[in-house]
Amino acid sequence: MRDAVRRRRAVRPAAVLAAVLLAGAVAGAPSEAAPGTVTGGPVAAKVPHSGVNTCPDPPIGELDQARLPPVPPGAMVLPFPDMDPFPPTPACAFAVGFANVHKLGQASVVNDPDRKPVLAGLNLTRRFVTLWDPEPGQQPYFEADSLGYLKLPPSDTTFLTYGFMPTTAKMELIPQGLLTIVATGNSDWEQPAEFTIGGYQSLRIYDVKINGTPLDVGPNCRTVKPVNLELKGRQDDYLPGGGDGKPDYTLQGGGPLAQRDLTIPPFTGCGTGGENLDRLFTAAVSGPGNTLNLIQGAICTPTSDQPNGCEPEIELSALPHRR
Repeated sequence: MRDAVRRRRAVRPAAVLAAVLLAGAVAGAPSEAAPGTVTGGPVAAKVPHSGVNTCPDPPIGELDQARLPPVPPGAMVLPFPDMDPFPPTPACAFAVGFANVHKLGQASVVNDPDRKPVLAGLNLTRRFVTLWDPEPGQQPYFEADSLGYLKLPPSDTTFLTYGFMPTTAKMELIPQGLLTIVATGNSDWEQPAEFTIGGYQSLRIYDVKINGTPLDVGPNCRTVKPVNLELKGRQDDYLPGGGDGKPDYTLQGGGPLAQRDLTIPPFTGCGTGGENLDRLFTAAVSGPGNTLNLIQGAICTPTSDQPNGCEPEIELSALPHRR
């Protein structure tokens, strides 16, 4: 087991938040760019200060078994069934970025670094899967699984109803369980490190105004089922030739995480007094083809030896600016 723990250095378990994903998914400034893009290239931006040097309590719970890869034949899974769970390994990080909504053609800020952004709480390496001596025809395998949690405050959003009516609302993401974070690969075997952060969030709309006039949508206007979040990151700069040449995601240094095709489900429970507004919000917001593009800062691991990424403050990345 010591050998497994020592060698996990090359697989940096993803650490992020995962619900940062839709915090502004239907809000923000208009953009004429195609869905999934941010207008203009990044330019120099002042790096914000978080002023935070402590993590929230680590999330305690179970990994989502449906999000875990199949265990290769002959691999060892830790902890063993008759072992106690590993002690908590607390950590936290900020992640900020943009969401693009297909129907609106708009990019919106996620976890705005200038408006008291929220940390993702993490509980690292809850489970290891290792195959150090594969049979002929097999590849060596390493996997480290972690837990994450993030509850963002409601966000102000702007969109169009009836295709032309300016509508404002508050949107609230409600976590449905914890995030399951899966990291696979090992540099010793010249494998890329692949990271997937998955979880579910219900999306609720309230405090709606159309052309400034309040519209009572009731207390339970939300997606008919949770949004399926699945952010991905990759590290491959150590591969021959330097990998794919794209910016890498690493645990300690952070980096880019993205979901290329996020679906917002239809809405239900919208309206009061017998008025059904489900179709209104479904037509304005719901559907596939939405994207998330986040930048994670370096993580803070408060129980680690210094430097641990917590002092003098936890890193908060700047948003890329549009030209």
